[in-house]
Amino acid sequence: MSSTVALDRPARQASPDKLTGDAVPAPLPSTPLPLDPLADLAPSSEAALAPASSSTPTLADLLFTDIDIPSTPPAEGTEAQAAAPFKIADISSASWAAAKVLAAQARMAERAELASTYKARIDAWLSDSNAHDEASAAYLSLLLKPYIEAELSRTRSRSRTLHLPTASASLRKSPDHVSVLDKAAAMAYLESHHPAAIVTKKTISLSSIRSLIFTDGEAVPGVEAELGRDSLYLKPSS
Repeated sequence: MSSTVALDRPARQASPDKLTGDAVPAPLPSTPLPLDPLADLAPSSEAALAPASSSTPTLADLLFTDIDIPSTPPAEGTEAQAAAPFKIADISSASWAAAKVLAAQARMAERAELASTYKARIDAWLSDSNAHDEASAAYLSLLLKPYIEAELSRTRSRSRTLHLPTASASLRKSPDHVSVLDKAAAMAYLESHHPAAIVTKKTISLSSIRSLIFTDGEAVPGVEAELGRDSLYLKPSS
């Protein structure tokens, strides 16, 4: 749904001035400013965010009509929990479960793609909407700073804040900053002239720890180990 806001009041009919009797023109209506960056997205895209309708049969529903199993486990304390648990016991039930998993994964992938599109659109809208205000604020701040500095110097105030009728303007020193542009050159110079400026970072080799624990059987304090387990991966049949 699109949202708009008008910057001025709606146009009114011309009315006579109380003192002169002349007609006073009504204010011109302004162009509404769109507030919704996603207003022009296709309605079909928004539908992907909603869960699939239970009335629409899937391929698994058509192929395995003799299987009727809830897609999520029953909540604790419900009557359904007392029934015998569902088990994968044959090719038919295994194929049904695999199809259900693939369908759920496909829907999640579609929603993730749509969410990425939404985010990109919002980021672009935010950047475009802020461009003019950012440029205006930067330009006026550039003009304000020399004036604030001159006024604080003229008044010899110990405070670094100048109180204006509309704002308080303060000067704050940012931290000193250095950037290493050529790491190799800086490293060679510091190693020769100022070795104390070179810091060696200590880290733990996880591959060595795995070998110690799982190959040599040595316990390492402060380390938790767990054997790798098989994970199930599904892909549609070709």
